[in-house]
Amino acid sequence: MLWKLGSAWMFVIALLMTAAPANAAQPSFDCAKAKAADEKAICADDKLAQLDQAVAIAYGQLDSTAQTDAKPMMRQSLANRAQCGSDKLCILNAQADQLVMLKDFGATVPLPPWVGRYQLTLFEESGAKLTKGMPGKVGQCTKSKIASITTRFGEELVEPEDPLDSNGSAVTYANGGYQVSYDYIPELAASQIGDEVLICLVALPEDCPPGDDRGKYYSATNIRTGGAWSLPDSQHMCGGA
Repeated sequence: MLWKLGSAWMFVIALLMTAAPANAAQPSFDCAKAKAADEKAICADDKLAQLDQAVAIAYGQLDSTAQTDAKPMMRQSLANRAQCGSDKLCILNAQADQLVMLKDFGATVPLPPWVGRYQLTLFEESGAKLTKGMPGKVGQCTKSKIASITTRFGEELVEPEDPLDSNGSAVTYANGGYQVSYDYIPELAASQIGDEVLICLVALPEDCPPGDDRGKYYSATNIRTGGAWSLPDSQHMCGGA
């Protein structure tokens, strides 16, 4: 009888432990009220929940003026994420893009170091097919090799003594793709020519004049190092200089 009672209690304890993990990450919103497919996917995934918190913290770091300036970008980014549905790789890329964009407004929250490896894992699990050339639709991915790594001006990419005195970063790919940043990107500096990279289209520019589609945002992960970055394909958005 004592053995049976003990077994019953062990069964109850096991159920409680599996049903409600004590250390499960929580996103910035109430999962009990989550209705959209992307919100439900975030609630069900520990790493996506952590990234959601990171984005919320980054936005909270901005002063009121910067928050006002960032709101249109955040609304568009959330709309892009909603289009992902329950596609976790698409959601991850959208969240990474949000963090990178918020840095332009003054936030200091970096991409977590595990983002690149998790991006590769999700892509392998998804069974998605690679596109030829650079992706043309949000959520599509391709693989290519790094052809060059430089500053924006074609110089050797080395860490500047003063972050405010950076000549930026740029990378070209064997398939003709290009990404650029005004900042020094350490993950790019740690990469090598010939490294294979997973590249996914995260966001498309809107309201562009005919023939000008600059401003596409791509997330990229170096398969050798696991380093990840999210950058546009041009120094200026469409319609700019």
